[in-house]
Amino acid sequence: MKFAHIADVHLGREQFNQPFRYEDYLRAFREAIEKSVRANVDFILIAGDLFHVSRPSPRTIRDAVEVLELPRRKGIPVFAIEGNHDKTIRETSVFDLLEHLGLIYTVGLKREPRRGEFQESRKLSENRYLVWGKVGDLEIHGLRHHTRWQLIRGDVNVLRALFKGKRGILMLHQAIDYLAKDTPYQDAFDLRLSELPDGFSYYALGHIHVRRIAEPSQTGLSGPLAYPGSPERTEIREASHIIRYSTRDKKPKVIENREAKGFYIVEDFVPEFVEVETRPFYSIRVEGNSKAELRSKVAEVANLIPKNAIAVITLEGTVKGGIALAEFNDLLRNSGIRYYTFRSRVVGEAVLSQERLSEEELFTEWERELLMHLRVEPKEFSEGLSEFVSWLMERYEKGIPAKAMVPKKAPERKAEPEEKGPQKAKAPEKPPKEKKPGKKEKTPKKKPVPKPKNPPSLDAWLRRGKP
Repeated sequence: MKFAHIADVHLGREQFNQPFRYEDYLRAFREAIEKSVRANVDFILIAGDLFHVSRPSPRTIRDAVEVLELPRRKGIPVFAIEGNHDKTIRETSVFDLLEHLGLIYTVGLKREPRRGEFQESRKLSENRYLVWGKVGDLEIHGLRHHTRWQLIRGDVNVLRALFKGKRGILMLHQAIDYLAKDTPYQDAFDLRLSELPDGFSYYALGHIHVRRIAEPSQTGLSGPLAYPGSPERTEIREASHIIRYSTRDKKPKVIENREAKGFYIVEDFVPEFVEVETRPFYSIRVEGNSKAELRSKVAEVANLIPKNAIAVITLEGTVKGGIALAEFNDLLRNSGIRYYTFRSRVVGEAVLSQERLSEEELFTEWERELLMHLRVEPKEFSEGLSEFVSWLMERYEKGIPAKAMVPKKAPERKAEPEEKGPQKAKAPEKPPKEKKPGKKEKTPKKKPVPKPKNPPSLDAWLRRGKP
């Protein structure tokens, strides 16, 4: 059995508001599909974020249809799940259009049953079915992107409940803590490694945009966890080249990032990386103590950047009066570089700190847990609001540790010495008012405190239609 594993394509994205980046993302996806077809794979997996937005433009849909026609003509099924960029709060999405055209097969929770050559389903509750793909005897399970509080509901692990006893492949678009280190999801992961359901031969993952693999010997699971990364470079941390030019350097240091972009061809559940050609992307940091020094170094660095590249140049240092980025644009205006932009971390005067506070000193354990749940995009938060409230009420039912609710004490100040000299006499305290005889004191009635409702069960969650 041989298949392709692709993720985080982000079709339709015009990065930096540059139309040529649209073509870059499309070209990378087309190359990944063409190489998969030439490798004679049995099927293709797209583990979320095929599109950059949930409502792609007509042009983007047209281009996706043209590329996905390539495997369809060869009889190669494509199985897909929606990522956080693809999904909508509605019952239908652009994935339904592609499925209607016979270009993809989506897996996960659905309103209608599916049955055919490449799909099966099982009824979970009223109007809710678990749909999976099939190729021969192999089952392909999956679930679209969810927030953490949608997946872990108190003592209920939704993934384990849904996929209990299932085998084959599990496709998810989530950040797993074990593999999300050194990424923006390091402290905002969706799942812990220990929360994944066991029993699958391969875990096809997407979301973190960088390539990572964890073998069963590392995780204790039955199959490898694999992130192929995005086929195109999506941000500065994925730069192909890094240039650093500090005040201590006599010349700039050029470091080539050897991590290429691409996807996996997986044979017998062993992934092999396949590279996709991408545009050079340069991450540059220039440090100086004056405007003249910064300008001189930027001009020197410009000679190291190829014409077809993207360059993000960050200026650093302490310059009296600061700088204006517009003063540096003229240095690269006639360089021929495809796209460049400047960012500033220059300060007008040095700010020295005597100590560095850790995260544990700034926040309690309860605050850190709450912040992790809230660290999502506004759209995702509104979609999972009821689940978040249920989680919050459950935490209150269990009881938040008293020490978590006590604000941190401000550092104690030493008492100032008393000033010598005559002291003012204290004003005499007013005597308490005497109560008039015959009148009884009214005691305020205590309002009954409403008991929090129990968090909804898994069946109620499924019936509510929030997959």
